[in-house]
Amino acid sequence: MGNENEVQTQQPVQEQDNQPTQNEGQEEKPKVEFTPEQQEAISSLIAEKVAKERAKSNAKIQANTQKAEQEKRDAIQKAIERTKMSAEEQTKAEQKDREDEFNRKQQELDRQLREVKTKSTLIDKGITTDLLPLVMGADDDETSQRLDLLDRYVQKKVQEATEKLMQGKRNPTGGNGGQTISTNDNPWSAQGWNLTKQNEILMNNPEQAQQMIAQAQPKQGFYFGMNN
Repeated sequence: MGNENEVQTQQPVQEQDNQPTQNEGQEEKPKVEFTPEQQEAISSLIAEKVAKERAKSNAKIQANTQKAEQEKRDAIQKAIERTKMSAEEQTKAEQKDREDEFNRKQQELDRQLREVKTKSTLIDKGITTDLLPLVMGADDDETSQRLDLLDRYVQKKVQEATEKLMQGKRNPTGGNGGQTISTNDNPWSAQGWNLTKQNEILMNNPEQAQQMIAQAQPKQGFYFGMNN
């Protein structure tokens, strides 16, 4: 009997020993270690980023707090003034408040719509939307005028780059024994404009491409491949 009890008491211990450990079979992830200099640089960058974000957040909180305090003072002042009004004057004042609020919301909606339209226009023109604050005006007409100014500026810069590239090549030959290439066969001419052919000639014969561009004198902007 003593042996049986001994076996019974030892069996749970044996079963427990046979159970796999919790982390058995799991690969340990490699630990990334930095040198003290690297860790110091990383910590400095993180601290700088956190400081900038904190300063930005604090400035925003302060601005919102000042705005809320000003609105509170205005509301108190308005309430004091309303107590001195007759019933008819109060009714008119409340009506004006509703109209002002409606106009404010309408102006904000118009601004949001104008922002969407301006962003869409910039994207269509291949211009970064970072220029939105620069080109978006107080209304559609002013925005359109600013976009036109930007267009003219870009076109001027493209024209200047074209003239600089073509300087000294105003009367070139076609690169084929002095024979002038017809405008229909020139992919830079208005009649034969073809971006695919332009790229092909630029890749295979850059000198001929320069000659053909100088002959055609294109008025629209173009990109002179990798040779510019």
